Amino acid sequence: MRLFADLWPFGDLPPHSFDFIMADPPWRFQTRSEKGEGKSAQRHYRTMPIEQINALPVLDLASEHCTLWLWCTAPMLPQQLTTVASWGFTYCTEGVWVKMTVNGKVSFGTGYGLRGSHEPFIIAKRGEPKLTRSTRSVIHGKVRGHSQKPEEAYREAERLMPKARRLELFSRTDRKGWTTWGDEAGKFGEAA
Repeated sequence: MRLFADLWPFGDLPPHSFDFIMADPPWRFQTRSEKGEGKSAQRHYRTMPIEQINALPVLDLASEHCTLWLWCTAPMLPQQLTTVASWGFTYCTEGVWVKMTVNGKVSFGTGYGLRGSHEPFIIAKRGEPKLTRSTRSVIHGKVRGHSQKPEEAYREAERLMPKARRLELFSRTDRKGWTTWGDEAGKFGEAA
């Protein structure tokens, strides 16, 4: 039994238990300048190379019929599609979080070629999960701390699969009705 424990990176999370998995992996990508390095993910938290992310046995957390909501980055979207497949899920569609300022305007972020005002996410599945037809592909939500996702996204995820057993991988917020896992779980405290 010890061998399985050594191979299972998810601590006490029970295998094959979740109908909905939201994941925000700590993507590592190359910055193009020292100025960019100061704004990079690695400045804010430990990142992982995509090969390590892809090797995680995420499918072993999923129930027979499971939805994956994978947060992505625009510069790495082609590579992040390999993550979906490596984890054993089938791509369904994509959406975006339009980042809004506290004044209700579209934010003006950094970017490669275009200034980023959004963050993409992929919806993928295992089996045939039952999804409601009310969630749209565009979510408007306020920008908060670095990589902190908007509350609107969690509300839409809950509407997408209202009765799901939910897991947030690489979580930074404790949330009622969700199981959380990650280096920084609870960093932002309990969600509103």
